[in-house]
Amino acid sequence: MFRIILLLILFFPIHLLAQEKQGCVYGNCENGKGNYIYSNGFSYEGNFINGLREGRGMLKGHDGSSFDGMWVQDKFQGQGTYIWPDGSKYIGAWEQGIQHGYGIYFYPNGDKYTGYFKDNLFHGEGKYTWADGTSQSGVYENGELKK
Repeated sequence: MFRIILLLILFFPIHLLAQEKQGCVYGNCENGKGNYIYSNGFSYEGNFINGLREGRGMLKGHDGSSFDGMWVQDKFQGQGTYIWPDGSKYIGAWEQGIQHGYGIYFYPNGDKYTGYFKDNLFHGEGKYTWADGTSQSGVYENGELKK
């Protein structure tokens, strides 16, 4: 008996024990509410329709990034908050997975931009406020202040 246990210990692939569960870990990840863990270590908890993220949900990354908000066909859509690993944060409108519409972008150093975005860039009326409280308002075009 001792030999059998010893052989099992020696030849059983230990890495199989260390693997984390992937895929749908609970709930209904096809058409309902569930929690799905991806092979890259990210996890999503929220609603699914036809296997796609849809409606309210939260995506969390192993790197500290996260998105909490609305989803349409697996993309950020509507209102949501994204936090990057460096602490940067965007709260605002999303369209097809990109920052588009009104939002606020917070920098890790305390600076922030409040205004409109298009294609992930400052675009339209906006106000940039530095950490010391000084600010500059104007019209941005493709990420650059024009007037």
